Amino acid sequence: MTIPLLKLKIGIQTHGCRLYHYAEIALPTPLRTTFTYSIPAELKAEITAGMRVWIPFRNRMTIGVVVDLHNEKPEFKTLEINKALDSESLISSRDLKLFKWISRFYYCSLGEVIQAALPSGLNFISKEEVRLSKKEVKLTDKESVFISTIQDEFPLLKKDFDKRFNDPYKTSVIKSLFKKGVLQVWEVPVEKVQEKKVKAWLWAESKDQFEKELNDIFQKQKKVFKWMEAGQKLLDMELPQSQINLKVMTGIKAAELKKLESTGLIISKDLPESMFNEDVIDEVKAASHLNEDQQRAFNHIKSSIDTNAFQTYLLKGITGSGKTEVYIHALQEVLDQGRNGIVLVPEIALTPQFLSRFRKVFGDQLAVYHSRLNERERKEAWEQINGNEKKVVIGTRSAIFMPVKDPGIIILDEEHDQSYKQEDPAPRYHAREIAMMKAIEHNSVVVLGSATPSMQALHMVHENKATLLELKKRHADAKLPEVEILDMTQYRGAMRGPLAVPLFFAIEEALSKKEQVILLQNRRGFSSYLQCLSCGHIPQSPETSVSLTYHKYRNMLLCHYSGYSRKADTLCEVCGSDELTAKGIGTQQVEEELTTLFPEARIIRMDRDTTSAKNSHSKIIQSFENGEADILLGTQLVTKGLDFPNVTVVGVIDADTELAFPSFQSTERSFQVLSQVSGRAGRAEKNGKVFIQTFQADQSPFTDVAHHNFDSFSEKEMEFRSVLNYPPFSRLVGITFKGKNEALVSRSAHIFTDILRNALSEEQILGPSPSSIQQIKGTYYWECSIKLPLEKGDRYIEHLFDKVFEHYNSNKPPASVRVNVNVGKVS
Repeated sequence: MTIPLLKLKIGIQTHGCRLYHYAEIALPTPLRTTFTYSIPAELKAEITAGMRVWIPFRNRMTIGVVVDLHNEKPEFKTLEINKALDSESLISSRDLKLFKWISRFYYCSLGEVIQAALPSGLNFISKEEVRLSKKEVKLTDKESVFISTIQDEFPLLKKDFDKRFNDPYKTSVIKSLFKKGVLQVWEVPVEKVQEKKVKAWLWAESKDQFEKELNDIFQKQKKVFKWMEAGQKLLDMELPQSQINLKVMTGIKAAELKKLESTGLIISKDLPESMFNEDVIDEVKAASHLNEDQQRAFNHIKSSIDTNAFQTYLLKGITGSGKTEVYIHALQEVLDQGRNGIVLVPEIALTPQFLSRFRKVFGDQLAVYHSRLNERERKEAWEQINGNEKKVVIGTRSAIFMPVKDPGIIILDEEHDQSYKQEDPAPRYHAREIAMMKAIEHNSVVVLGSATPSMQALHMVHENKATLLELKKRHADAKLPEVEILDMTQYRGAMRGPLAVPLFFAIEEALSKKEQVILLQNRRGFSSYLQCLSCGHIPQSPETSVSLTYHKYRNMLLCHYSGYSRKADTLCEVCGSDELTAKGIGTQQVEEELTTLFPEARIIRMDRDTTSAKNSHSKIIQSFENGEADILLGTQLVTKGLDFPNVTVVGVIDADTELAFPSFQSTERSFQVLSQVSGRAGRAEKNGKVFIQTFQADQSPFTDVAHHNFDSFSEKEMEFRSVLNYPPFSRLVGITFKGKNEALVSRSAHIFTDILRNALSEEQILGPSPSSIQQIKGTYYWECSIKLPLEKGDRYIEHLFDKVFEHYNSNKPPASVRVNVNVGKVS
């Protein structure tokens, strides 16, 4: 289904006590329009913008969100709002303004933005019920009999209703009743999830009685058992306490509690989790003292905080330089001035360690928000922030939507990370862009932190849109690790499984010293490429300087930017060797080989497969931090922000995989990944060493990584981007076409791209071509990209695509082909 061309209605926000006759309602569909409804007299004083309402829509009662109020009578007859579902607005006027900007800039519907911004239970998520209306209409005898039989059972869940009444006779009667409006489908907000309960322990009678009976047991027993000692520990506490807290605070085991229960001394009961603090917080401590570099950076940030002035800072600090301490001091300054804060991290995997450091300073003022929380936990966090019970939210990119009251600072740690970009579904936003727009609205400070800043952030500094702050020394004078580049064209005959001999011996030595090892196998499994094993060359597109993707089933090399293609090479175009091979092995295969090489080592794997379960990230990190594993093997999850003092050896098994990815950003990402994983070594008093295995040892970024020379790398990368007008010198917009019929998808992509060529210059357009993943489960994907000038903002983007879709839809494209627009595409 294509996105129709419909102008988004945006009016004036409600002010004062003025009563309005009409409301604009947003729905969670790709339709880029709002829907006009009249407000009945009895609701005029009740309806406000940002509130959910019930509205009649397509033969059902649907949940919508009021996004505007006005008195402009439309030319068509309007239906009335049925009921307000909230007692007050869920979305502030400032956030609603921001959401409208997101809708324009990222070319999606306002309903899609609201759906992403609000947690389940507060957004459009609903269940369907069949209800009996009070409408008086003439019924047939069969209809009357049917209604009289079940009228006391309404409302019924629609799924249950459909299962129950599916025979031919009843179906015909039911269809008629729905048509007459006697039966109606209502979308009903999902009720609040019941609060989670945990096992807790209480005195059977009283603490005094417990002590008396426990003393009697000690006098009667000839031997002191562990359950009796557990009973003595309980005397130093006040019950009820959760079983988890008792274990953490006293070491009392579940079996000991059950034995005490069997004697009648205590009883167990499931009680609300909110009664207990499952995350036992140590005594709150002051932030650590800052060194000279950190203090200098903090002073700059503080100057903007003190004046309530919008300002963006790029905090560029080498790995281990103490960026987090600067964040903490800046956040403390904001809280001291009565304002609040938002802290974003790119991966859930970073949250446990990061959160622990913040909690030591800010205690229970923090709320956590990310996708691995269940619906109840996300809703509770949202309500705590919205009610100002919590002052700071820490989370992944979606936490930028949290309704923080008066945010004084927004921090993006590891700002370069691609995880800050939402790709699917809409809105396809970048958290950095939204953070800056939010900060402008609230006169807030934005701090972008990274050891390897994005080219976009560096360009902002160059254009005086951000101020650069640098931390050039590791905290506590720890040394940067030594980096050794292992040229795999030389080590092919000296391997131990997937490891070159120097890396193998280094791991062996570290294990003998009871030190730990991190290994990165960064395979992006869907991207296949050819590489020459003699010279290391990877074929590139002559039109875009991007690596060519190998399509094995067609034996083709294809550029997913320009559409350039050729038959797969049989000889290396650089050295003439016939040793061309399709590359890539996964972490699971590497783990099996490591187990054979180091049979005594405890190996733990961290990738998408092992981290799919809730809290699996934190469990793996905690296990490694506690010394329960010797080798941590993983994908990019092991590269970011983790701090393990006992890690002395880091190895990158195949450093060419990221470099071979078909993207103009592949070199940048390769440098970032290698620098970040290198930074995991030698973060305390022990020196670290990093080994990087590559077939392109003399190429950038490997030479720059080896010397920890980001400035040299970024200078070359910026020159490359500038020549080809790639971001950050332009804004890349990707358009994706998908459908079940490959020919129709290809045809739609070519028609749409031809229309773009009439609106833009030829050099601004790339494609169309099949996508990197050309087909998934019978759905085919094509894409094209355009480069827009940076100064073109939300209004220009909206106007451009409105016009393009108008022409595209006039060609009557197949309804089975869906078109998605991705502004700020991350390839």
